[in-house]
Amino acid sequence: MLPLDLPFAVLRVALTAHEEVHLPPFPGSKLEGAFGRALYRLACTQPHRETCVGCPLRSICPYGLSYAPVQPPEVTASSLGTPPRPIIFRVAFGRDQVVQAGQPLTFGLVVVGTALTQLPYLLAALREVGEQGLGRTRGRLELQEVVSLNPYRELEVTLLKGGDLGVTLTPLVMRPADLPAIDAPRIRLQLRSLLHVKQGGTMVEDLQFPIMIKALQRRMGNLEQVHGGRQSLGADFGALPELARSIQTTYQYLRPASQLRKGSRRGEKTIMDGLLGTLEYAGDFAPFAPLLRLGEQLGVGKWAHFGAGLYDIEEGP
Repeated sequence: MLPLDLPFAVLRVALTAHEEVHLPPFPGSKLEGAFGRALYRLACTQPHRETCVGCPLRSICPYGLSYAPVQPPEVTASSLGTPPRPIIFRVAFGRDQVVQAGQPLTFGLVVVGTALTQLPYLLAALREVGEQGLGRTRGRLELQEVVSLNPYRELEVTLLKGGDLGVTLTPLVMRPADLPAIDAPRIRLQLRSLLHVKQGGTMVEDLQFPIMIKALQRRMGNLEQVHGGRQSLGADFGALPELARSIQTTYQYLRPASQLRKGSRRGEKTIMDGLLGTLEYAGDFAPFAPLLRLGEQLGVGKWAHFGAGLYDIEEGP
């Protein structure tokens, strides 16, 4: 097991539309952008700066910590050219959707590591997300509640209700050691959002188990070294991918999917692409269970902070 000190909290956010809201099949980037703008308006004390680079408050600002994190000087991993963000949106890939006035919009949000200390700011930003409008028509929404939950134990705590920010500021925090084991000899991964894992600079289309484990190690190690306790610094990242060779890939049904994403700058566009479908593996999953469970909640691969690379684990005989 890769040593990881990586606390996190899973939130469920519920809003109600006041106007029609038009969302794309994968709305994670829209939600992330709206949340970022709301957090910036609440937290930034130096709005005259074009970027967070050079800001003396960057390391303590709620916006800087979440949207422009700084790589710690002791972390030198080559995969950390851009430090990962500690705020992760949990949304599935589906179809274009229109949320009619009066209808609910619900999504998940994961807060990781040091970002948990900024929870009051994050909750306040969630309250502001719908005020400026969301989606293609900028439909306005109103926050109904934010609930902290443990999806493995059916526990829930209400953090915020409507405009009341003082319900509780104590979320249900989980750690890798708290996540359930995987005892079954077979598992199925149902990919809920675009999975884009690279190897040698290109997207992998044959997702053998060692490739998944290597990608999960990279993702969780990077998050832990920037936003967690940094226990994985100097750890052996080669042992688990080598052990993963003993796991058989028994079934793959994957299909490509993509979506155009507009950036924050005028004319900036990106194609988000990846794979959806089903993966089945067979073997002894005990050494890999913490990483697999972390991926189930925090995602893996490119665009994971938008909610890409999410999957559900189903255990089988």
